[in-house]
Formats: sequence, C-alpha cells, structure tokens
Amino acid sequence: MIISIHIPKCAGTSFRQILDSAYGDRIWHNYGVIFSREQARPGLVPPGARAIHGHFIADSFDDLFPGRRLITWVRHPVERLVSNYHHFLRSPDMRDDCCRIVHERGLGLREFADLDWMRNMATRYLANKPLRDFEFVGIAERFGDSMDVFCRELGFRSIPRVPQENANPDRLTARYAISEADFAHIAERNSVDMDWYGQAAQRLSLEWQQGASRIA
Repeated sequence: MIISIHIPKCAGTSFRQILDSAYGDRIWHNYGVIFSREQARPGLVPPGARAIHGHFIADSFDDLFPGRRLITWVRHPVERLVSNYHHFLRSPDMRDDCCRIVHERGLGLREFADLDWMRNMATRYLANKPLRDFEFVGIAERFGDSMDVFCRELGFRSIPRVPQENANPDRLTARYAISEADFAHIAERNSVDMDWYGQAAQRLSLEWQQGASRIA
C-alpha cells in the first residue's frame, strides 16, 4: 500500500494527477474522511485500494497497513507558508479555521505565520517521523528531478509530465518577493520544517545524481 501525504501547498494537487494515471481506480483520495490515526477504521478504506492520497497525518494508516510505503512532497517552509497565505486570500474557504481567522481578523503575513497551526506544518503532517521512514520525498521546487527519482525508486515507467496545478496565477517569479525581515520571521517559526526540508533536499540530490550516473 502506497500512503501519499499531501501537505498543503507542496505540489500535492499535481502529484495527485500522476498517481491517478499510475493507479487508476485503485487509488483512494482521502480528503476529509480519515485525518488521524484515531479515526482510521478498516471499513473506511475502499476494497481494492493500492494507494491512498490526501490531507492526513502520516501515521494515520500505520495500524491498518504495517507494511505501507510512505511518500510525500515538501517545499521550502517559507515559500510554503507564503503560498498558503495567498491561497487563503485568493480562494477563501471559511470551513478552514485558519482561513476564517485570516479574513475575520485581517491578518498580515507575519501574524498568519504566528498562528500555531501554521508553525512547522510539514513535520506536523508527517507525524514528526524521520526522513528515513519515507521511501520517497519529492521537492516541489525540483518537480522534474523528483519525478525522475519517484519513477526509478518505486519501479514505475516514465510517467507523462503534468502541469503544476493550484499555483498562484498572480505570481510572476519563481519565488515570492518578501522582505528579508519577513523571511527570517517565518523561517524562525518553522525551524523544524527548515531542518527536515534541508535533509530531504540533500537526499534528493544524492538520489538524482546516483540515477544519472547509472544512466551515463
């Protein structure tokens, strides 16, 4: 069983299309059914599912599928948070507590970064599991390289590229333009995510280089 954790604003929507092409009707999109380990029940997972993808904590299916293979994508924590903030401004969903607070209180970027749920969101979703527990970790900023590693490490043939979905249409540069002070403020409040992301990026570079050397 492939367990794919979709951390918000980390290329999970684009990756969902890739998993759909690979698994077809054998993938279950788990958005809003099971979010935590306590909610997991065998009868909730559709029979025949070979992959689960969605917004949920990484240990949610540890008891149901002890031999599961964990995969996920991460993004630079500052970029992830800024993207999340602009997404809430652009596409309000008042069912989301943080989004509602942004609009009700008129929060600025730094105030948004100070919300408890926004601090170290990635490692929270990953249940504070170490990098070694994940068979594949993609880096959103290196989508193409990550897909090369994904196909090789998980035994898939080359999968057609798909456009990156759910991107901010108003952003014209690769990174959000924020001040050095705002960057430092957000990075300090996401120090655990920063460390995890750094480890994941370093591992991806090594995996990609090993694959490239084998091809050469």
